[in-house]
Amino acid sequence: LLYTIKFEEMAGVISISKSSCVILLRTGTHYNIACFDTALSVLAGRVSINGYPSSDSLTLCSLNSHSRMSVNTGNSPSLREADLVNCLSDNGIVRGDGELDLSDVGAVVLVAPSKTLSTDLLRSTYKRLWDAQDTDEAVVKLDFFQLRRGLLGAVAIPGEWSSPVRTLLAASSDGVCRVAVCGPQNSGKSTLARFTVNSLLSEHGSVLFLESDIGQSELTPPGLVTLSVVRQPLVNPPYCNNPHFVKELGENTEHLTSLSHCIGVVSPSQVMKEYLDKLFDLIDTAHQLMNSSSAPLVVNFMGWTKGFGVGLHADILRKLQPTHVLNLQTNSPKDLPPIPEVIQTPGILGCEEQSTPSSTPLISDIPGHVSEKGPSFQAFELRHMALLSYFAPIYSSGGIEAPYKISWQHVSVIVPEDIEGDLVSYTLNCSVVALLSGPPPSSQPNQEGILVMREDFPSMRCLGLGIVRAVDVTEKVFYINTPVSGQALEQVYIFKHTSLPVPHVPSGSLPMPYVSNLAATEILGTGSRSQRANLKRRYQAVSQG
Repeated sequence: LLYTIKFEEMAGVISISKSSCVILLRTGTHYNIACFDTALSVLAGRVSINGYPSSDSLTLCSLNSHSRMSVNTGNSPSLREADLVNCLSDNGIVRGDGELDLSDVGAVVLVAPSKTLSTDLLRSTYKRLWDAQDTDEAVVKLDFFQLRRGLLGAVAIPGEWSSPVRTLLAASSDGVCRVAVCGPQNSGKSTLARFTVNSLLSEHGSVLFLESDIGQSELTPPGLVTLSVVRQPLVNPPYCNNPHFVKELGENTEHLTSLSHCIGVVSPSQVMKEYLDKLFDLIDTAHQLMNSSSAPLVVNFMGWTKGFGVGLHADILRKLQPTHVLNLQTNSPKDLPPIPEVIQTPGILGCEEQSTPSSTPLISDIPGHVSEKGPSFQAFELRHMALLSYFAPIYSSGGIEAPYKISWQHVSVIVPEDIEGDLVSYTLNCSVVALLSGPPPSSQPNQEGILVMREDFPSMRCLGLGIVRAVDVTEKVFYINTPVSGQALEQVYIFKHTSLPVPHVPSGSLPMPYVSNLAATEILGTGSRSQRANLKRRYQAVSQG
């Protein structure tokens, strides 16, 4: 095939079809990407995505919920013209007529769509995730992919972050490396955690990532504490990750294989002991894996940095025994106290590990990044995106998949203590439940005949989440929709009720029960609630009077 190459000031574009193209990236030029479900293959050279160098194929998603991806050719030298021509020829592309300057080309990439249902649902639910703004500035404009020059709106790693990360990178090659990433909410903590993981991946084949922030999880749906094996760079938004939950972690597990416990809420404030017990179990597992491998450990701490949150930080730091602490500071009252003081702070509810660290960690106080405009999406919206993306496999173009039918005799259920025995079925119906493994527990049936437990234990691993679509009290069965495979579901013996919401899907997208917006808003009390801006609290009225 014969193609004519249009060589722009910033990049060369070879049009292959309406849905894909080959791009020649110029050496030393920075770009930013807006895309969804894009398969990017490096045909020649190397590219650096969000600071992570790669010569492999990656599936990318860069939507308006987060900063755009940055891409450049890094420090790679320009490709030789003969090698560049051979690369294009090997992919069925030959020169067209006319002069063509192939100098200063650092990489050749192919972009093509890689559609998944999850982002289809996300973009239909949140229209502002993907828009066509600034298309005139785009070097490449496709329906699913836009490439722009410069770093405006892209992920930018401050220079103050690079130095401490380089220090721990050097230390990780000499011995054990346990990194604690701390900081208040909206300080750039997740970005720093991803940057740390990706930097360590450049020296190690895998990194252990422990998620302790149950409200803004990086790799899983909310409400879970998770230990994951990371083997590929973390460049996509959290809701685009697809972890594989297992009962045990081994040394040779695949990327994003995760060992998880369900907390079932998005804040540990009301379940601090349960939160610590399950997090400590994962820390013990991480220590065991580190003893048998050279993989470093990165722990993403929660953003609760005041009150009881300081005590929780103290307990976790003493248990973790970190070698490095990256502490983000925003010069605001939300900042943590000095880390040495935190480590000496009394713990929570008698759960503290009173032993002092065997060695003093290297503490780096780093300036946090606070956006002047504030977040594009609120925390509850990001949690909803994570849940919607997780449950996307159960949706099809015709509606929702047929549920699993599970007898009450085969599973026990865990519900809050304040739920009366004859209300368990009502509580579980149309709720999100955690699917727990472990030995079949000894439970007693309640008045309805449901086997009820009041608490779970660290030995019960979470293998995923499910939606209780219906409870049949006549046949005594649960109807469950879940992306968990039938084979994995055979290892599930416990359903744990959570406070996580059933993800909402617009009624115009897919017909399905329970999760459609079918409220008759003209009838009083059936529509969504709205704030009354004309009503003020007493202190507001006094201050403005």
